[in-house]
Amino acid sequence: TSLSSSFCSINTMLKPARTMWYRATILSRRQLSPTVTGLTLEIIDPQPNNCGSNNNFTFLPGQWVDFKPLPSSSWKHPDGCNKTVGGYSLTSIPHSLPQIELAIQRSNYHPVTDWVTSHARPNDLVDVRVGGSFTYKSGADSVAESTGENEHQRVALPTTTDRLLFVAGGVGINPLFSMIQQWHYLDQPKKNKKNSRAILLYSGRAREEFLFVNQIDKLMKEKPDQLRVICTTTQGQQILDEVRDSSRENTGEGSGGSGIEFREGRINLEMIRDAVGWLNQSDNSAVTDEIEMPSHGGNIQDQEKNNTIADAVFVCGPPGMPESMMTILSEEKLVQSTNNVHFEKWW
Repeated sequence: TSLSSSFCSINTMLKPARTMWYRATILSRRQLSPTVTGLTLEIIDPQPNNCGSNNNFTFLPGQWVDFKPLPSSSWKHPDGCNKTVGGYSLTSIPHSLPQIELAIQRSNYHPVTDWVTSHARPNDLVDVRVGGSFTYKSGADSVAESTGENEHQRVALPTTTDRLLFVAGGVGINPLFSMIQQWHYLDQPKKNKKNSRAILLYSGRAREEFLFVNQIDKLMKEKPDQLRVICTTTQGQQILDEVRDSSRENTGEGSGGSGIEFREGRINLEMIRDAVGWLNQSDNSAVTDEIEMPSHGGNIQDQEKNNTIADAVFVCGPPGMPESMMTILSEEKLVQSTNNVHFEKWW
């Protein structure tokens, strides 16, 4: 479960906005990794208590849904437990509606999550409700929204979002995968103008924990000059060797099959600087090529002079990752403004 947050002039927690409940039916359940389950649902109609509303179900990439099983399904509410609603990230895009995709990490301590990952069956009915302000729509339409105590705020990203940096840790890939798909689906070649670029830095403990690798690799092959992906493992060289062997077997790496680069270690300053540098290149050079990076010191507005920046950054990962990424991006002046960095914090 997560809580959306965004850095503006002051770092503040923002309350995720919620919409009405909708009825959905489960179409399939499958295992995405040893600890994560994928769920496909189809939206049927507004929840009966909301009859009379003409609103259609919709969402923005990056959002999540409140998820409530119905008594008419295989769900059995545990006695003495008041946890009847789960919260899970959407991993599909609006173009796929009325079907939606969710990715859920296993938990034996939350009855709804335990049911979803182990017992839910096709045709089971649930109610879902969209929430979250950590969103990506497309280009200048990307926004972060929040509902404060006495006002509704809408913070827009810059009018140019041609250089997108995505940073994921563990299951933090879930909302970012939706965003990357949306960028890929809506991005169109521009006449007499440099095409947009996106790069994903994705950290996990071991290869088997990486999600959506095959799907992301397919997106890369369709936009080889515009999308780059680096997956980095954190459990040492032995695990890295296993990752490489597994990658060659499963994705064809080594035979020209996969463009994803696998590395060892955590996402750090050097990797982020290289990634932002690649976003500003005009050819298909490798991410680690030497590029002119901004000098240290000065105000963040000095980026207008060297222009080696990311137009928008989206971060989702375990506690500490968003703050760490914000520190690197702001101190190294790799963004125009901290308003351009958006992240989702877990609670």
